[in-house]
Amino acid sequence: MMDDRGIDQKARNQLVLSFLSVRRAIGALGFFLPLALIAFAILWPEPLGSSISAYFHSPMRDIFVGTLIAQAVFLWSYEGFAPEGAERITDRGTARVASVGAMLIALAPTTGPANSGDACTLLACRMPEWLTYGVHFAAAGVFFGALAVFCLVLFVKGAEDSAEKRASNRIYRICGWTILACLALILLVGLPGLSGALAPLRPVFWLETIATFAFATSWAVKGDSLRPLVQGFAAMQRGPA
Repeated sequence: MMDDRGIDQKARNQLVLSFLSVRRAIGALGFFLPLALIAFAILWPEPLGSSISAYFHSPMRDIFVGTLIAQAVFLWSYEGFAPEGAERITDRGTARVASVGAMLIALAPTTGPANSGDACTLLACRMPEWLTYGVHFAAAGVFFGALAVFCLVLFVKGAEDSAEKRASNRIYRICGWTILACLALILLVGLPGLSGALAPLRPVFWLETIATFAFATSWAVKGDSLRPLVQGFAAMQRGPA
């Protein structure tokens, strides 16, 4: 018969596995969506979308919306570590902010082509187009901003008492700053003087893809599914033997 200590250990192990599974799922969905859209652009006789959100008005609409809603569900269910003392920035709170952002990105789409014929979403049917557009972009900023907070604040917490922890923190910081840099560049390329000239290069799509890969990488590292990457960074920090 399992004693109390064994039951407690089993519960702890199940909790750790649950945390890892949710982190891995969030990371996997982040990698999946841009790759699926790129594959669609290659296999279908249609040009690459101007942004990831533009695929709401394409045959990939279900994939786009479904992936974002799945991310929203996993983020909402993520508990993370309990706050210490009077901490205001917590795993749970930040994950839920990101969750709401992901949900609103999916439910308040960008403006589609005039001849798209898409049925409006629940939110878009009840708001003027300019407001739906504003909600979409605000939600995208909140979503990526919250994920940058995970990389730069929450994932790097704790003592750097091992080479792998130091390597992981380095990866998290690279990912976090990459997300913020991509957001700044998206604003820059949206300026009137640049948006038209750069449009054929699809800069917003590629910047969103890089930001999405960055957050996906951070969650995959936190979910312990990119150990070779962490070990490689740790080896680089130690230098040649």
